[in-house]
Amino acid sequence: MLRQKRNHINTHFRRLINEQGDRIYNLALMKSGNTVLAEDICQETFMRVYKGMKNFRHESQLRTWVYRIALNVCHTVLKRESFKSQVQSQNSEIVMQIEDDTNIEGDFIQKSMKQLIHNAIARLPSKQSDVITLYYLKEFQYTEVAEIMQIPINTVKSHLRRAKQNLRELMKEVEL
Repeated sequence: MLRQKRNHINTHFRRLINEQGDRIYNLALMKSGNTVLAEDICQETFMRVYKGMKNFRHESQLRTWVYRIALNVCHTVLKRESFKSQVQSQNSEIVMQIEDDTNIEGDFIQKSMKQLIHNAIARLPSKQSDVITLYYLKEFQYTEVAEIMQIPINTVKSHLRRAKQNLRELMKEVEL
């Protein structure tokens, strides 16, 4: 009977990875901006999900529970990496490599704008950054964002409003 339950959990877990793996990776990549870190975050997320599956109480959707775990892992890993990068940045330089392309200027402008937006989102307070990422980039509904972040819907709306105001201010700074 124990073996049957374990097989049931393993089957659900494999299905979950197939359905949510790319989404969790993309979330991690958006939050970290680094493919290696995104892979680490994704792996750590699914390790925690697997360990916690037997305790999942079905009070929320499985998808939102997994995203909540992923956000927590993102915050933990990014705090750790922020500390590491502060130490490393004292001894290293940033090098940009421009690839040959037929439309270098257009690609550069598009990549630069995307990078500016991601940098601006990263400068927001954590909760505002999470709300923007989940609502606009991951296209969750207000109710799902509230469930993932474990906050009321009106708080989600408030964080979104403040985040948009802060992003406008941050983007104005860039224009100067």
